[in-house]
Amino acid sequence: MIDLGGKRRADAAAVGRVRLWAEAGLPADDAAIVMVTELACHEPGCPPVETVIALLGGTSPRTWKIPRAAADLTAADVVAALAREPDLAGHGHPPRAGCCPPPAAASNPSGPSPAQAPPEDLP
Repeated sequence: MIDLGGKRRADAAAVGRVRLWAEAGLPADDAAIVMVTELACHEPGCPPVETVIALLGGTSPRTWKIPRAAADLTAADVVAALAREPDLAGHGHPPRAGCCPPPAAASNPSGPSPAQAPPEDLP
């Protein structure tokens, strides 16, 4: 870990190892890219640093979050994380005010609400 001006930098070699472990543990997809990064979380209840594995492109972008720094992870940690259900919404916690977008409104079988109704044709 390097400290530059009070900001923590990820261990590039550790992030590279995690990426290789993730690539080996995910199904092969030529169109997909595996990205690994460390993020600092400042929300209550979040770990100070988490490693995020993202599968981008392909048929379905997905992410997995591991609540530790990449340097502290083993191949078994990565395999176990990939075995869990991915975080399709990009969040690793239930929706919270000020953080997550509200869930999509359920479809209304009676038609659109007045706010969603298309404008009437003008004469």
